[in-house]
Formats: sequence, structure tokens, C-alpha cells
Amino acid sequence: MLPDDFDFAMLPEDVGTGNFSLKEIGMLSSTIEDIDKAMVDYVENSLDISTTTNQGTKTVPVLWQTPERAYQIKNDLDLRDSSGALTFPLITVERTSIIKDPAKKGSFQAHLFSNNKDGRAGRMTIARRIVPDKTRNFAVASGTRNNTGVTDQKWYPRVNKKIVVQTVSIPIPVYVSVDYKILLKTEYQQQMNDMLAPFIARTGQINAFTMKRRGHRYEAFIQQGFSHNNNVSNLAEDARNFTTEVTINVLGYLIGEGNSDDRPIVEIKESAVEFRYPTESVHPVDGISFFED
Repeated sequence: MLPDDFDFAMLPEDVGTGNFSLKEIGMLSSTIEDIDKAMVDYVENSLDISTTTNQGTKTVPVLWQTPERAYQIKNDLDLRDSSGALTFPLITVERTSIIKDPAKKGSFQAHLFSNNKDGRAGRMTIARRIVPDKTRNFAVASGTRNNTGVTDQKWYPRVNKKIVVQTVSIPIPVYVSVDYKILLKTEYQQQMNDMLAPFIARTGQINAFTMKRRGHRYEAFIQQGFSHNNNVSNLAEDARNFTTEVTINVLGYLIGEGNSDDRPIVEIKESAVEFRYPTESVHPVDGISFFED
């Protein structure tokens, strides 16, 4: 599920030259915002919760936290009634905490330091490939010899050990545990039953599922308890409402430091196959050779 636009991957400017295809990389930056959007997308599109209202079957709106009232009224007129009160049923998603727990790691376990010895995190290699044109040039150069002293014999059979390898690397993933609070709000018990059922039954006998976003995959766990906060037992004149809280813990990871990162997310380097040192000759003093006493 790679996107068509790779501009946000912070690739070097010279990558687009030649035959290099950006879709060959497949590993992009992963930020906190990506995890948030993956959570909202799962609730809004994957679960696609709907219930029965007095206007027929209706898809329940999903809001990220609770937007500012002035913005909300102007942006979506259907979320509030004529008096300005929110129209139920409604689902809100809120991030409650982020924990960087070294005990909860993903598939990348070890820590790597940067080769610059500046104390920052290092990089991991995600792809390697041989550069055919540069490798061919070294093979032709090493396979050329002069037999007659006049003409060069090219393409002489010889094992070429000067192979230029292109390496693609990204920053090591930093795993974080993110907690989300999802509130289901309705005015009727039947609507609450319809909205709560997908959170319980969609994952089957387990409480885990995966979320996808821009080529990344995050593992999420629905907590066992679903707490209710209803006022149906209150005999006051307040409007009756049902509220259920669903807590989801997401094991996500960050790749890169976001807008504050001064290093490219994807770094492309080529291996060095030959080292050459310049030599200097000095004219001997008084014509004495270097090999004479």
C-alpha cells in the first residue's frame, strides 16, 4: 500500500536522476501523526460503525478529540443542532499517553549508534544492489591488457573483484507505546449496543489487530474492560445519554525526528572499491641517485 507521492520521505535531491525508482525503497518516515491518523482511519473506515436513528441507518461520525466549537460549527453543520448542542450518536478519539518503554520492543531489538560518534542513533540497511554501469567500467578497465605494445586487448577474461554496491539506509525505528481513549456517545441503549459490538467482535477471540498507514504497520491491542458512564439512573431533567470508553494500546514506532530532523530519512551510499594515493617525485641533489650510497 505504498503511496504515489514520496515527497515527504526527505529523499536526497539527486536520487531522481538515472534509472533509480523511488518505489523501490518502500520505507518512509513514521511520525506520531502517522500513528494518530492510522488509529482514526481504523475506527472511521475499517470498522465503519453505523446505527439506526430516526432518519434511518446512519454512519456514526468520528472526530479526533473534540474540535473547537467555533471551527466545528463552520466546518460541519450536521454535528450540532439548532441550539448548538452536539448531535448524537458520536465517536471521539483522543491520545492519552505516550510511553517509551525499552521492555516493549518490536522486531528491531538492538540499539545502534551513529558512525559520526556524536551520540545520536544510527541507521539500519534496508536494501543493497549492484550498480551495473560503474561495476562494468571497473571490469573493462581490469580486463584490458597490452600484448603487442601497440594495441590494447579489451574484454580479456578475468574475475572482477571491484563491484560497486549501492546501500540504502534509514534511521533505526524507535518503538513507543501509545494509548488512545475512544468515547462512544449516544442517547439510546440500542445505538450504544450497535456501536460497541464491532470493537468486541471484529477481532474474534483475540484483542489485537493491525493498522496500516503509508506503508507502515502498527500493532494495536484493545483493552479488556469497556467502562460505562451513563446518567439513566438520574431522575433529574438532564438529557439522557450513554457513554462508553474503549481503551486501545498501540505499539508504534518512529522513524526520523519529524520536521526537526537535520538528516535525510533515506540515505544512499556507494561502496568504495579502489583507493588511489598520489605520488610525488623529488629531483635528487647533485645528480645522486636514490639507490646510490
